[in-house]
Amino acid sequence: MSDGGAQPERTGLAWQRTALSGLACSLVVAKLVAGRSPVLGVVLSALALLTTAAVFALGRRRYRRGSAAWSEDRPLPDGRLPLAAVGLIVVTALGAGCYTVIS
Repeated sequence: MSDGGAQPERTGLAWQRTALSGLACSLVVAKLVAGRSPVLGVVLSALALLTTAAVFALGRRRYRRGSAAWSEDRPLPDGRLPLAAVGLIVVTALGAGCYTVIS
């Protein structure tokens, strides 16, 4: 027998880890880019922070709604959180592409 509230909590914690690791990767790439182009490095850092904030905010919202949906046997919330995570990955990839081009 499993606790019905454990799954949303584990999922919420996984989204937090995803946001933190995405932020770390993005900031490493932004630091590399800043060595060649400080302005572009700052822009990439700002985009990384904004998308990470979106992932955190949507993760908290999804946790609350997911817990309620789980306990009431309703469908889970929308797909905005995965979309925000993809945005964070895209920011990292754009930064890596910029670093490759300007190196």
